[in-house]
Amino acid sequence: MHRLVRWFRWSGAALPTSLRPPDRDTVRLRYQLERMLHDGAVAEISALALELGMISGTTCDSGVAAQVAAAQDRVTSILDDLRGVGSWIYPPVLASAGLGPGLRAVAERLDLRLLLDLPRTELGGSARSRTGLLITDHFHTLRPGSVVRVRVRGRRIVRVSITDQQPGGVARRAHRAVLRCE
Repeated sequence: MHRLVRWFRWSGAALPTSLRPPDRDTVRLRYQLERMLHDGAVAEISALALELGMISGTTCDSGVAAQVAAAQDRVTSILDDLRGVGSWIYPPVLASAGLGPGLRAVAERLDLRLLLDLPRTELGGSARSRTGLLITDHFHTLRPGSVVRVRVRGRRIVRVSITDQQPGGVARRAHRAVLRCE
């Protein structure tokens, strides 16, 4: 065993690092936080943006209309920021689109080049959520333009392998995780 470790060090190859998957309670909490943010603050600010648009459209004074339009732009910017925070907590696309499309959407938003190798059959709800959060959390640690290869195998015991190479000639890194999903 020691020879193998010395060979890895000598050859410059890196041993795979272990990723820590989120537990069921963490997944549930993050999902509830994202829903609370979306159904609460985001919904209220969206309604405010619409009201400001209506006020701007009915105002005859051009100075007031310009101020209302500027306020509407600020409110829209705040709304976009809140949606971004919500997607960091729990990407809504994971819950609605499934693992493959959800990971592709997150990778596209983060400007990552993604190669996916997923099981032929869809994972169960808990396994999909935990696996998706594990992978998307790792995506957030990468620089834009990184190439990421994700391989997922298993159903009750899910094995995740992620290999990434960030731009700039940095060596490839390998990461592994095993999730027990019942």
